[in-house]
Parts: sequence; C-alpha cells; structure tokens
Amino acid sequence: MKEIRRFYDNYSPETLPGYIKTLMDLEEKLVVDIVENLEEYRDVKRRGGRVLDCGCGSGSYYSLTRELDALYLDLSYYQLKRLGRRYRLWSKRICGDILNLPFKDDTFDLILCINVLEHVGDIPRALGELHRVLKKKGVLVVVVVNRESVVKEEVFNDFKIYHRALSLEDFKMEGFKIERYVSFYFLPSIFKLLPVSLLKYFIGRIYLKLEYWLRDLLGGRGQFLCVVLRKI
Repeated sequence: MKEIRRFYDNYSPETLPGYIKTLMDLEEKLVVDIVENLEEYRDVKRRGGRVLDCGCGSGSYYSLTRELDALYLDLSYYQLKRLGRRYRLWSKRICGDILNLPFKDDTFDLILCINVLEHVGDIPRALGELHRVLKKKGVLVVVVVNRESVVKEEVFNDFKIYHRALSLEDFKMEGFKIERYVSFYFLPSIFKLLPVSLLKYFIGRIYLKLEYWLRDLLGGRGQFLCVVLRKI
C-alpha cells in the first residue's frame, strides 16, 4: 500500500493531458448516474443512513454524499486536504487503510468503494473489513476495472500504479449477497487520438446515446463493473 500512497500523494488530475481528463469525466458521469438510480442508495438516502466513502480521493463522487451523514476515508493525506479545500469540508475526513479500517463493527448503512479495489493486493481481506464495518443488511457499492471487458486494454496504461482487473467472481464471498451488477464504459483507446474538442463532441453527441444500448448488447463486458452487495 506504500506504493499506492506515494502515487496519490503526488497525484493532481489538473496536470493530466486533456484526453485523460475527458475520459475520466465520462467515467465519473456514468458512475454517478448508476449509483443515483440504485434503489439501495435511494433507500439509505431516504432513511438518513450513515455512509462511508472509502477511498474518496479528492472528492470525485462527493455529489453522491453531499447531503448524507457521511465520513470520508482515503490512504492519501494529500488527497484528503484537496477534498477539504474543494468542498470546504474541514471535518469527517479520515486518513486510513482499507485493509485496517479504523471503525467499530456494524457502523455504516452504506459504503461506496469506487475505483479502489483494483489497487488492493488482498481483496478478501479488504472485503472482509468492509463487511465488518457494515451494519447487518447494510449495502456495499463497488466500482472496479472489469476483467471480463470486451475492450482488452490497460485502463491504467497512462499511470505507473499497481492495479489488477476484477470480475464478479471476486465478490462471491460468505457474508455478502450480490443484489445486482452493471457493466459500463465501452470506449476503446483509439478515441484518445482525437483532438480533445472532437472527443468531447463525440462523447456528448454520440457515445452517451450508445452507452445504454451497448450495455444491453454486451452484457457484463464493459471496462468497468459496478457491484451492489448486501451484508447478510
């Protein structure tokens, strides 16, 4: 985990090439849309449940928890400071490790763990910790790079960071029930060659209209996988 911490302690999206930021914005938009439409997320939001954004970074998905009773955990103190500055969030930020979560058992109604587990070497241990701090019948929403993607390329080929793609099989463990899953993002790397303005035009005018059709056509073969698990 030291390698991951070093990477994110020096990571600033503002310095990335335009095409990377554009593709990251696309993934973030798709993730937010998926999570906001999950009945499990809406139920916790309606009930005012306790939420953990595990691996929150600098707040890419803060919009999902802005109105909730949420805590924000990240391995990188630098990213937590960025989160605080971006959203004037001076409390509820915790620097910690997913393999040793600093919370009591049965604390949270909902945990969001987005773009985190592909960087973790010990998946069973991480899932075990997430399971431990969830309340009974609590919900875990994870988003990971999908090992079963029809687009066979390295999502992180622009970054030097440990990662490995996961599949639905990695989440079939005792104590969790898979409620639902969706695979998304089918944009191959060839589109990185487009000028940024043209890439944005293509995504906004063409690709977003194709995304839902591709989900139906290709099933669980997108580059990212969102899995909703319930603690039983």
